[in-house]
Amino acid sequence: SSMIYLSSGCKKDNEPDTIEYQIAIDSIQHADTVTVGELFEVYFYGVLGPNDCYSFNKFVPEFGVNTMYFSLYGIQELRDDCVDGPKYMNGQGAGLQDMTAGEWTITVYQPEGVQEITSTVYVQE
Repeated sequence: SSMIYLSSGCKKDNEPDTIEYQIAIDSIQHADTVTVGELFEVYFYGVLGPNDCYSFNKFVPEFGVNTMYFSLYGIQELRDDCVDGPKYMNGQGAGLQDMTAGEWTITVYQPEGVQEITSTVYVQE
């Protein structure tokens, strides 16, 4: 489920209002196998939005037993002078360490109506 809200409060008067939105991810890339203690990196690809008023904001990771979940959020600036042309996530990455040995499942949560992405990585001793 995606939540959209208008930010308020501690912004300067000359800054545009913004909306946070969940980014739809097209694909992810990562190593198939890593060793315990090694840095595991996941790279994300997708369209941020139709113009330059859309930008990447943050990763929100969650962890379970041998599972990790990612939600990715962007910011849309509400202004009239946006320059048309798609903005992309070109492999923004998240790095993780301290993974225990075994097979891990990676799930990317998506906006409503978009298929989740799942993938696996094997962590060896």
